[in-house]
Amino acid sequence: MATKKRSQPPARKHPNPRAEARKAAQRRQRIMFVAAGIGVVALAVIIGVVSAGEGGDRITVGDVAGDVDVDGEPLPQHAANGADPALDQRAPVLNGEDFDGAPVTIGEPGRAQLVTFAASWCPACQEELPILTSWLEDGNLPDEVDLYAVATSLDEGRPNWPPQDWFAEVGFPETVMVDDASSTAAQAYGLSGTPFWVAIDADGDVVWRSSGMIPMDQLSALANDLAES
Repeated sequence: MATKKRSQPPARKHPNPRAEARKAAQRRQRIMFVAAGIGVVALAVIIGVVSAGEGGDRITVGDVAGDVDVDGEPLPQHAANGADPALDQRAPVLNGEDFDGAPVTIGEPGRAQLVTFAASWCPACQEELPILTSWLEDGNLPDEVDLYAVATSLDEGRPNWPPQDWFAEVGFPETVMVDDASSTAAQAYGLSGTPFWVAIDADGDVVWRSSGMIPMDQLSALANDLAES
């Protein structure tokens, strides 16, 4: 009886270390490429979402600016030296609105008025407004005199924007007119810089203008003179 030969198992192939290393490196490279691609896509999505959110929440000059109408002749521009050519001239009447769109009128005869023009980005204005607010809260403004602020020189690209937040944070208690994008109110009163002050008597005539911060004792004297005139 013939004896059957047992089949021998196939010989094992010994792995080639270099080939295996190349394959492992290629796998790692593919994984890194895939991960990098996913990361780029995810970053693009995040940037897109953030940019869309910022664009939607951004407050522009167009969102803030009011609609200002000027009734009367504009005042000549204020000069730092020499006599002010606007003294005793009739102040133009400004018809505008506050930050909420409520109507505001400045310069109309019948009441003595102090008007301060301020830009939210102006360092001197930022210094003066809290001082002025404290002066008002201490009861220094006579009953016979009205005080208005005009938020002017609107610029969304500069610090301390938007101006309505600034006035609210300071707690300014008086009426604020918001200028238009072209600073029509400021130009009508001959503004030469901020802060800018104008005093108008009860007849509607300009009795004083000044550019820059003023001491509160000087403002008190001026307000009392207006009240008595």
